[in-house]
Amino acid sequence: MIPSTDDSIPEDPIDFQLDNEISTLQDQISALKAQRSIQVSTILSSQSTRSTLNRLRASQKQSKLSPTTTDTTPLLSTSTAQLVHTRENLYRLCAGITTFRIQDPDPNAVDDGKVLGLRIDVASTGKFVRPYYVMLNKPFAGSELLRVHRHTIPPCIPLSSLVDRYLPNGKGSAAMGSKEPGAKKQDLRRFARALRKEIVGYHNRVSVIKGLRKEFKLDEKVSRKGKGRERVIADISAADAEAKQVRIEWVDGRIGRCVVGEGGEVRKCVVIGEEGRDFETERRVARGAMEGIGERLREGIY
Repeated sequence: MIPSTDDSIPEDPIDFQLDNEISTLQDQISALKAQRSIQVSTILSSQSTRSTLNRLRASQKQSKLSPTTTDTTPLLSTSTAQLVHTRENLYRLCAGITTFRIQDPDPNAVDDGKVLGLRIDVASTGKFVRPYYVMLNKPFAGSELLRVHRHTIPPCIPLSSLVDRYLPNGKGSAAMGSKEPGAKKQDLRRFARALRKEIVGYHNRVSVIKGLRKEFKLDEKVSRKGKGRERVIADISAADAEAKQVRIEWVDGRIGRCVVGEGGEVRKCVVIGEEGRDFETERRVARGAMEGIGERLREGIY
């Protein structure tokens, strides 16, 4: 009798149940920590908390502190810092785009070194990412035309096309406020809004892809027992630099690609396997927004 070459470990329902319980507890711990952080921030930044701490501090100054009395100075300092942080986040969330002036230290800089800066703030997955900056100057003598001097925009954002559309510098271009008929006028406001829209869309698409990977546990180590046996999706990733195309790979060998529109909707989807195209999965995936791809995939799996 030929010995079996199958070295797979037999399924153990107890190990499987323990793995699921551990994963659930870890998720609950993470959720509770996040909830505690939110509650602490809310309590420290509230007006009633600050009023209470100020009254306690005033009473402590009048009377000598006893060994059993709690010093409220650290709490008040933390509350003030939290209030400043909350106001800053509120401003960054509401403003989104901030302008400021810069003086170029180069003595040979154009326009006497005057530079206009744009700061673009974007929040992703509940946190603010590092701000993006665009520096503009007026390089042409006797002209008010603006030109991008320096920037920190990543290559995945179509900055050049936005500049050509909203800040043209070629023949027939005119500065903002110009009354020259038939000229292509620059529009800094529309340029800034369009640029921020592109950046926000990019971060939203990247965060959705990360969420899909987490939903299907693609970043966890694969084992022969426990949760590893449940895996149906092998990989989900961005197929291009702008994350406007999503590549989905199934364990059974099927490969799909989704095209995402400007508003986050799935415009097209193609899924190909060994037996040809899977039209049912294509229709299911392309039925709504990008955020619901995971739920729609699970409809077909389970």
